[in-house]
Amino acid sequence: MRAVVFDLDDTLVGSGLVWDQIWRDYHRRHGGSGGDIGALLGGADWTEFLADSCGTDPGQVYAECTAAALTALAEGRIRLVDGALDLLAAASLWVPVAVASAAPHRYVHAAVTALGLTGHVTAVVADEDVTAAKPEPDAYLLAAELLGQDPAACLAVEDSATGIRAAHAAGLTVLAIPNRTRPPGPDILGLAAHRAGTATAALPVLTRIIAHGEVSV
Repeated sequence: MRAVVFDLDDTLVGSGLVWDQIWRDYHRRHGGSGGDIGALLGGADWTEFLADSCGTDPGQVYAECTAAALTALAEGRIRLVDGALDLLAAASLWVPVAVASAAPHRYVHAAVTALGLTGHVTAVVADEDVTAAKPEPDAYLLAAELLGQDPAACLAVEDSATGIRAAHAAGLTVLAIPNRTRPPGPDILGLAAHRAGTATAALPVLTRIIAHGEVSV
């Protein structure tokens, strides 16, 4: 592997449940009706969902929810996943590293900076940087391009069904650290060449993949 591309939310930072609460708060505050908000963590378009459900402008949804996420970050309610910084740092010692996220640009860049990831990351891709969000491959294709690598030479580290599908569709090899709140199904996990239960457990796996090529886990 010549590069590694990490997902952000719930792969590097424990933020999924914070976003879930932000969406629920917006839905309640604006009198939303119907729909499964929990499904948004599985990859639904939260801006479109909340705008339709609440009868509000998509731009308002995006701005309010992004602001709430930035507040949560500033208040310390979004923290690094245990072992994630070691995993990121180890990867960056060997190869260039990118972050590819479907979250808003302001939030992604703020999280990378506030949580001390900047020195390990060469490129960052966020929602506004691509036409189609995960599970489409655009974010991973752009990340590979920014790192100057063919997608087939890159490793993706992902937790969600949406992200695993996106990375696989882009042609990256996938190391899955399955989301514990909403774990991907067996069919999705089958797209991942490698798996680990936690970021800490993923460290030796990632090191072997980068140093020695493909390994079975």
